[in-house]
Amino acid sequence: MDCANSAADIRPKVRRSKNGCYTCRIKKVKCDEVRPRCERCVRLRRLCDYEPKMKHNDVLAMSRGYRLALENSKTLPTWAQRAALTRALALPTRLPEFPSSACSLDLTSADHEAIRYFRTTFARIQHTKNPDYSLFSIIFAIAEDEPMVMHALLALGGNEIEFRRNSNSDGAISHSAREERDRSSKWTPVQHYSAALGLLADVIGAADDGRQLELDPIFAVLYLMLVYEQKYGDGSCSGLSNHLAGAAIIVKYRCQNLSDQISKRGWQGTPVLTRTKRLRSHPDEPGLSLFVIRLLVWIALCDSTAATFGIGGQFNSEIKDIVGPDDTSSIPGFDALHRYSNSLYRSMWGDSYPQVELLDDVENRDIFAFLCACMQLRAMIAGLAGLDVNELRQRVPVIEAAFEQIDKRYGELLEVASNISLSTDNSHRLVANIRAFIPLYHASKLELMRLIRGKGIAIRTEIVPKAHISAIIDLAIQADKHQGIEATIRVAWPLFVVALETNDEVHRRWILGRFQMMSRYSKNLDRAHQFLKEILPVGSVSGQRIGVGENTRLVNGEVFVI
Repeated sequence: MDCANSAADIRPKVRRSKNGCYTCRIKKVKCDEVRPRCERCVRLRRLCDYEPKMKHNDVLAMSRGYRLALENSKTLPTWAQRAALTRALALPTRLPEFPSSACSLDLTSADHEAIRYFRTTFARIQHTKNPDYSLFSIIFAIAEDEPMVMHALLALGGNEIEFRRNSNSDGAISHSAREERDRSSKWTPVQHYSAALGLLADVIGAADDGRQLELDPIFAVLYLMLVYEQKYGDGSCSGLSNHLAGAAIIVKYRCQNLSDQISKRGWQGTPVLTRTKRLRSHPDEPGLSLFVIRLLVWIALCDSTAATFGIGGQFNSEIKDIVGPDDTSSIPGFDALHRYSNSLYRSMWGDSYPQVELLDDVENRDIFAFLCACMQLRAMIAGLAGLDVNELRQRVPVIEAAFEQIDKRYGELLEVASNISLSTDNSHRLVANIRAFIPLYHASKLELMRLIRGKGIAIRTEIVPKAHISAIIDLAIQADKHQGIEATIRVAWPLFVVALETNDEVHRRWILGRFQMMSRYSKNLDRAHQFLKEILPVGSVSGQRIGVGENTRLVNGEVFVI
C-alpha cells in the first residue's frame, strides 16, 4: 500500500489543456485541438467553437462600464464617449454571425424553446394576465424587429430554462438532454446578454448623431435585463444596481415632457411607437408610447423591490421629480402613469382584442393601482433605514399618512381580501391578484414596525403584528393551494418578512419549505432561502430581529433581492 502511494506521489501530474474547442471542453472530453474543426466535432457533426466564452462576472464588468459611461455624461454618451463605452463593455471581437431574418437573427431550436418558454411559462409566472395579450407579448412583438430586444429575451428565457433544469432533485441534466442542447444552441444565454448590452450601448451612443432615441426597444431591453439580474444576478447585485441607475439617467434626460404629455392627452396615446414609425412618419414629437409609460411603472416596481435591500432608489426619485415634484402624498405621479397607460392593451390589438380581456382589464384596474401604491410605500419605508432618530420622527408621519391614503382609497379591497376563503378558486384573475398583492400591504406595515423598533419613536397608528402575519399566511396558503409554488413566488417578500417576525414554528417550517421549492426558480430566491436557514435558528433562540436593509447578507457575504 505504501509503495503504491509512493509511486502515485512521484507520478508526474498532467495538466488538462485549455486550448481545446469549447464543444469538447464543455463535455469534458479530450480534444485534438485541430483547427478550424477538431476531429471529434467533424465526426459527430458538431459546431466546433474555439471562441472564448464570457462568464457572468465578465458581463457584470461590462455593466459597470456601461453605468460609468452613462454617469460621466451630462446628457447621454456622445460619439467620443461611445469609444470609451465600447472599450468598457469589452465585447468579444468575434461572435457568430447570424444570417438575415426578421430581426437579423437566425434562431436555433434552442432559441425557439427559449422564446416559447418566455411567452408561456415565464409570462404566466411573472404576471397573472393572459400571456397572449400581456406586456410580454408586446415585448416579443418588438423583439421580432429589434435584435437587441431579441438577444435580451433569449438571454432571459434561455437562462431560465437552464436554471430550472439544473435545479432538478438530482442537480444535473441528463446526458441525452445535454447532447441535444449542445447540438441546437449557437450562443449561451450569457452571450445573448452581452450582445444585447453591446447593442444597447450602440443605440445610446448614436443619440448624439442627431438621431432620436427609440425608447420602446431601449426600455424593453432594460426591463428584461432588470428581471434577469433580479432573478440571476451575482451576489453583489451590481448588475441590478447599474441597470437601475442607467434607466434613471435615461428618464432624467429623455422623459422630461412626460407630465405635460399626460396632462394634455388624457388617456389617449400611441401603443408602441417603434412599430408604428415604420408605417407612417411623425412630423411632430410623438411623446412617449403607452408601452414605455407602462414599462416605467414596472421598472419603478423593480426599483422599489431593490430599495428594500439597500439598492436602487434613484429611478423612483427621477420619476417623482418629473411627474409629481410638488405633491407630498404617497403615489400621485405613479398612479397617473398607471392610469394613463391603462389603454395599452386595447390600443395595441384594436378590434382583435377580445372582449373578455377588455372586461378583465377593467375588473383588475384597481388592484393593480393598489399594487403600485404598496410598492411605492415599500420604497418609502426602505428610504427610512439610513435616517437618524430625529429624521425618522419627521418622516414617519408621512408614511402614516400614506397608509391612511391607501386605507381610504382601497378599503373595500382590503375588506374583500379578509373575507376570501380557502375554497374560493382563482378562476377570476382578480382573486389571484388579491392573494398576490394584498400581502404586500401587510408586509409593509410589518416592515415599518421593524424599522422603528428600538428607536423609541411613537406612531399614531397601532400596528398589531399578529394580525398582519395571519393575513399574509392565510392568503399565501390560499395561493399555494390553487396555483402551487408559482403563485407563492408572488408573495415571497411578505413571507420572508413573516419568517423574520413570527415565533410560530409551524409558520416558519411552512415558509422554509416553500422557499426551498421557490429556490428552483431564481438564484436570488435560493440566496433568500439560504439566508433564512442561517438566521432563523439564531432568531428563534435569542429573539434577534433583522432591521430593515440591515444584515440581510449571507455568511459568505452575498446579498440578494426578492
